Amino acid sequence: MDRIFERFAVSLGGLDRIPVDDRPAYAVRAYRDCSHRAWLCTWLVMAINLPLFLAVDFRTWVAGAWDEQPAHAMIFWWRLGVTLILAGGLAMRRAAVPDALCHPRFAWFCVLFYPVCGVWFAVSCQSLVTDVSVYVLLIVGVASAPLPSPLKLLVYPGSWLLLAVGLQFTGDNDTQIYHLLINAGVAAVGAAMLDAFASRAHAASFVQSRLLERERQRSESVLGNILPPSVAQRLKDDPSAVVEYHPAVSILFADFVGFGTLSETLQPDEMVGLLDHLFLEFDEAADRFGVEKIKTTGDSYMAACGVPQAVADHARRIADLALRIQSVARRFRSDRGLPVHFRIGLHTGPAIAGVIGRRKFSYDLWGDTVNLSHHLQAYGEADRIHISMAMQQALAAEYRYEARPPMSLKGRAPMQTYFLLGFRRDVDGVAFTADADGSAGRYDLR
Repeated sequence: MDRIFERFAVSLGGLDRIPVDDRPAYAVRAYRDCSHRAWLCTWLVMAINLPLFLAVDFRTWVAGAWDEQPAHAMIFWWRLGVTLILAGGLAMRRAAVPDALCHPRFAWFCVLFYPVCGVWFAVSCQSLVTDVSVYVLLIVGVASAPLPSPLKLLVYPGSWLLLAVGLQFTGDNDTQIYHLLINAGVAAVGAAMLDAFASRAHAASFVQSRLLERERQRSESVLGNILPPSVAQRLKDDPSAVVEYHPAVSILFADFVGFGTLSETLQPDEMVGLLDHLFLEFDEAADRFGVEKIKTTGDSYMAACGVPQAVADHARRIADLALRIQSVARRFRSDRGLPVHFRIGLHTGPAIAGVIGRRKFSYDLWGDTVNLSHHLQAYGEADRIHISMAMQQALAAEYRYEARPPMSLKGRAPMQTYFLLGFRRDVDGVAFTADADGSAGRYDLR
């Protein structure tokens, strides 16, 4: 029987529309909203009672007519009792600091107290006011504040039964009591229907807000995968072009050597799956070293460090990523027997970063630093990391290098370049080790 009532009440209040995983969040929101409405109503009742004290009770007492109107004394004690209890409820709400305790307790306090307050008035003041208008007003107010519990529907028949018992023991006019109970019963049924309607509307509003929130999170997730978080936030705040000048940036270009030939021997899904696995590991390594992935173009991978936030050790981080890419390629060759070879170029210097496009926008970098890094990759060798003199000087003595003969890159004047070989070992032959966050230390990936 309890299960039948619970299912009926849940369906009637619209709680069945809310996914099970979202019901705890809905309960928090419903208790918060109900507590806030009850808080406003409580202050309203107390604000109304104070003028009544002054306008009615105090003037009656001053005029010396207090004993001549005993019914007014009952109303006075009712108003005084309600005011003191509500003041206690407000104090309880303020004392319960955590919202998880404050809102449910105060909400249930008001939902239970206001119908009892209406019954109290109807029973104690029936010699003066022979109707249940206060009771009706209070249960309608309770119905407008939905709670995430089907037990709230028991408040209406429960308060009506309490009213019936009170009138039966205190009243002496059976016909009047009968009419009062009929009116109160109709009001209780109407309040229960209003409660169900308000609960369904509240639940529907919550479901809609959750759907909108999930869509917003999905959109922000997609935007975060396209743009760096700080750039994405700037773009949302100001849709105009985002352009930044960075005086010190390190750029990496990595190209899959022989991918065109390899793709002819693979099925399309195998080819795409291979690139996906490779670039996924590159992305994870970039995140670990604090490097920003810029884009992939076909079988090429581009990353940068020092954008959009400047970092002092951008050259070291990008070098660590390059060595990690070499390690991943070696593992793919040994584990899968595939000719996975990457030609990598590194350079450091100033660059301009920004967002271009308005429909399929992208975050990109421009400048001579980017061009030279790409040229270093193009003039490099498979399984080698080709770096400029500026990069070699920025990395200093922590790495090992192999000098190359001066060469001209894309019509430039001959320049000195190097191959980055790996990390330098200390005098005892112990390799540098990496810290957990990748922010310091080294991997020995040879």
